[in-house]
Amino acid sequence: MTVPQIAAGLSEAKALSGGRMAVTHRADGVIVIDDAYNANPESVRAGLKALVTLARSRPQGRSWAVLGQMAELGEQSGEEHDAIGRLAVRLRVDRLLAVGPEARLIHAGASHEGSGGQESAAVADPDEAIAVLREQLRPGDVVLVKASKSVGLRRVARALLEDAQ
Repeated sequence: MTVPQIAAGLSEAKALSGGRMAVTHRADGVIVIDDAYNANPESVRAGLKALVTLARSRPQGRSWAVLGQMAELGEQSGEEHDAIGRLAVRLRVDRLLAVGPEARLIHAGASHEGSGGQESAAVADPDEAIAVLREQLRPGDVVLVKASKSVGLRRVARALLEDAQ
């Protein structure tokens, strides 16, 4: 196949399931990346890199990482969650919301890496995350929503998309 044929085919591709790097542009200029179907350390690292790349391509865009627990990591869970928080700071994610008690180590890692002020926060649940986002999002922002399915962060992505309708 030629490059134009490949590009044409890819431009018509549709996701077979929701919550897997589904990028939606809202009318107000906010971009929502719903990747809340599943999460493991590698996929979260990739998601954060994609978030930062997309946000930096926008003149006024801030990057938001709304992250929940990565389930089923066993003994490595604490270390892996801490490392994700630290990576978010190193990648210069503008705002990090760690959602749920199991995700507090993400916020702790960010704090230990030098995040201060409102750059990183731990919130109790998806409802609190939605409230923070509704209050603070502005046109041009890019939001990554990522966690294991059991955390229920797809509600956050859905609420952000419903807000734009």
